[in-house]
Amino acid sequence: MKLCWLIPDDRGGGIVSVAISCCQQAQKAGHQATLLLALSPTGWIGTNHNFEIKTLGLTEPALLTPISLWEWLAENPQDVLFLNGCGQADAAIAYLPSHVKCVYVVHDTAPRYWQTALAEEANLEAVVAVSQTVSSKFKHLMQQPEKLAVILNGSVFPDLPTLSNSRNDDLVFLGGDKPMKGSSDVLQLWRQLTKLEFNGKLHWFGAISPKFHQKILQLPNSNQICLHGRVTLDKIFSTAADAKVLLMLSRVEPFGMATIESMSMGCVPVAWDIDTGTKEIVSANETGLFAPLGNVKILANQVMLACDRYVNFQGAVIDQARSRFNQTVMWQGYEALINQVCDLELIERSKSGQQPMAYQPPRRRFQLLPPSIRSAIREFVGCSPRLGYWLRDLRGL
Repeated sequence: MKLCWLIPDDRGGGIVSVAISCCQQAQKAGHQATLLLALSPTGWIGTNHNFEIKTLGLTEPALLTPISLWEWLAENPQDVLFLNGCGQADAAIAYLPSHVKCVYVVHDTAPRYWQTALAEEANLEAVVAVSQTVSSKFKHLMQQPEKLAVILNGSVFPDLPTLSNSRNDDLVFLGGDKPMKGSSDVLQLWRQLTKLEFNGKLHWFGAISPKFHQKILQLPNSNQICLHGRVTLDKIFSTAADAKVLLMLSRVEPFGMATIESMSMGCVPVAWDIDTGTKEIVSANETGLFAPLGNVKILANQVMLACDRYVNFQGAVIDQARSRFNQTVMWQGYEALINQVCDLELIERSKSGQQPMAYQPPRRRFQLLPPSIRSAIREFVGCSPRLGYWLRDLRGL
């Protein structure tokens, strides 16, 4: 069968990793798999793959995505199309020809990411939620909940790291300067760790603004903080293979690709004790440690505990990630779903045979505020773990 995974771009993130793994497994299973990018590729994912990589060749804000996708499918017929986090393509769903089975994959808990699944339910063969945490947000609102499948994300992992207690007491944080990822929490945590005479390094990945960079430089022992910026996944894997702890401080984590990828290399997750997808991956006190939301002192103590007792966690952490969340396990879910939807009767979509219109961006109320006020609000919310968690699903309003 011809199977296509549509994603917005190749600029990194969990959606890209999941789509790549799906394409690899689909091709291995004998299908003709295509990874389709809405935007022109940056080269981040490389070209050494066993599947085809195509692009619609658009540039931001990609308003012509519905038309371009519709035209691309006319020239490149597919049996199953998986839509992954590409909101600009949502307007094309009702126009798709009936011979194309369409599966909508929901990767986040905020309403903006699953509302289309409800609005276009009649025009979709299936909806996938990447975790029970995501599924719980909208399953009860579906007219046909039997269309919903929960398929936990998986990833391809590098060679197994050597089991050893000789690692340095190093930490990994992958959130850049994003408030919802816990960047402000890390600033507070680092101050507390220095009081506890923590001697390891903090490997900080992701984009960081000059203003936030200055905050990091003002921290005590800032020479122990290594800023890596935006790097390839291989670099993250290799760094995690020499570290002991992953700081997972997000206020919202629909699944946790960064968590399973770091665990696969032996990093012990230390996270806030809140209702996120992390809880579907990490078993408390067995494959990770939790701290009460906002309690930085306990958080710091948990980091020190993970480092001191690392040998007790390492084997279980690696096994949990590699046995439950590898791409082969994930593919079993997708393969079963593909077989199921291909047996369904054809859907005569509501606007089939017509040409879609260009994408009309929704009016985001938050974007109506002046940039300086938006920035101040983000910083204020980012400095409060409890407030950030409370407002987590208002993203995109």
